[in-house]
Amino acid sequence: MSARAGDAPAGADAYRPELTWRHASPRHWGTWLGLGLLWLLHRLPRLLLRGMVPGLAWALRAGSPKRRHIARVNLSWCFPDLTPEQRERLLREHYRYAAQSMLDYGMLWFGSPEIHAARIRIVGEEHYQRLHAREVPVIVLAPHSVALDHGGLRMSQSYDGVSFAKPMRNPVVEWVNHRSRTRYSGDIFTREQGLRPAIRQIRRGRFFYYLPDEDLGAEGAVFADFFGVRKATLTALGRLARLTGAAVLPSFTSYDAAGDQYVLKLWPPLEDFPSGDDSADARAMNAAVERAIRETPAQYLWTMRLLRTRPDGQPNPYRDPPDAGAAGNRSR
Repeated sequence: MSARAGDAPAGADAYRPELTWRHASPRHWGTWLGLGLLWLLHRLPRLLLRGMVPGLAWALRAGSPKRRHIARVNLSWCFPDLTPEQRERLLREHYRYAAQSMLDYGMLWFGSPEIHAARIRIVGEEHYQRLHAREVPVIVLAPHSVALDHGGLRMSQSYDGVSFAKPMRNPVVEWVNHRSRTRYSGDIFTREQGLRPAIRQIRRGRFFYYLPDEDLGAEGAVFADFFGVRKATLTALGRLARLTGAAVLPSFTSYDAAGDQYVLKLWPPLEDFPSGDDSADARAMNAAVERAIRETPAQYLWTMRLLRTRPDGQPNPYRDPPDAGAAGNRSR
């Protein structure tokens, strides 16, 4: 697929964090030690590394009551039919998967191409290949799973793509993570750059790894059903698909404990999308995200403030004290 005349070179305006001598200052020494530990961990036998998961999961769960409260609110709103005990089991399972994914960032950041190909598997790759062979632009719809970066890296190892990302606060971690995300191919753009870079790159035939599920406020969003709750949902996906003629492939990356592999699953493209109706398109997108989450619900990133923006001036559900019941205030 050829570039259009007048377009900037591929990736010329992409975001690229720089590593400078300032990042060697004492304030960052702890970060460098942590990176060294991750490098060592990825070289340990898998059985030993996996044995560390329960302890780290406990530490993650106990160490952040605020995030734990957010996750409990999300689970109570999205799974009201589960008992409190069932939701707590789901939350504990979530932290185990989050711990596994965190320990495997050493593999992600420092592993060899052979390790990445062996540890991260793509299922449903034929859906992408068919579209790519026909030169149909592709948007990969990628919800925030705990293993989101693992799927993105594996996809970029096989195909050329781009994505949006919010820079991390720690500049050393941001540099290492960005280096991993763009190691094989692809570019990263920031949200502040708007949709134009994504439109240009999709038209060039590069897949767009689109993260659809954050609550970024009411601007540019509609309230669409998500697990039976009205959620502020961005309408950008429908516009991107309409402007580029791209097909939208739903995806989800999860950890398969039995095979000790990460699995990026791709589904067939959304049908009759975009429809031209922002609300209908937002609901179709949320439905695809829901379907993916329901396959492995514990591996979704429930610690995000998914439902912060409420319709009709309703209060932010996360402001309640951690012991307050959120399900009683649930609004559809």
